[in-house]
Amino acid sequence: MISEGEFKRLEMFLGHTRTPRPDKVHIGLVQLSTDHSLEMDWAKLIGSSALFFSSRVYYSSVMTKEALNAIAQGITNAAGLIATGLPMDVMAFGCTSASMVIGSKKIEELLTVHRPGLPATNPWAAAKAAFRHLNAEKVAVFSPYPTEVNYPLYRELVAEGFEVPAIGALRIENDTDITKVSFDAMATGAEQILEKGRADALFMSCTNLRVLDHIERLETMFGVPVVCSNQAMFWHAMTLAGKTPDCKGFGRLLTQ
Repeated sequence: MISEGEFKRLEMFLGHTRTPRPDKVHIGLVQLSTDHSLEMDWAKLIGSSALFFSSRVYYSSVMTKEALNAIAQGITNAAGLIATGLPMDVMAFGCTSASMVIGSKKIEELLTVHRPGLPATNPWAAAKAAFRHLNAEKVAVFSPYPTEVNYPLYRELVAEGFEVPAIGALRIENDTDITKVSFDAMATGAEQILEKGRADALFMSCTNLRVLDHIERLETMFGVPVVCSNQAMFWHAMTLAGKTPDCKGFGRLLTQ
């Protein structure tokens, strides 16, 4: 074994040049510890147009306003762990119900403490922006949440000027169970909801709901745009970064 001094004589110093970062939108994403779906969905959407860099924040999985509000305590630390030293173009937080309970303005503040001035999004803010982009005034809602989460969702949509002709709820109590909802259950629920009254769009809420791959099928079945949390948040993140996403196969929102 040679000494460090002898190693220094052995070691060759190599010069190097630097390459610029990839010419793609860089999205910093804070996910929940319980989310099983968002990463997979975004991997299908980013294509060659974007890169996302993520970390996670603890969530107990219990679908109550208290548990959702508690997520706020960890968002800033989680955001600070995202790709240290790499500039981001936009920040995102991946939970629809927590964004609604905590509030989009507060989410934006928590996400950008370490990257001040960056635009920020979340699924709840993104969904409302998507409805307006689609000129949807009447929004029907498919929700996996219990009533105590659904009522604030309904109330805020109405306060924002949207009409809610129908809302259907699975009333699932734990976030991780939402990943198990079948396509047949989604389609049956969507049919029951849309039979209640005319809607300009159907919102299928929750980043853990595995609906992205079925959006175009549902749009064909029911003849209305379908907006889901993961699709809307990606669309909004790209829009905030000044880019127009074009992801064929994932609904009207991403092919406008």
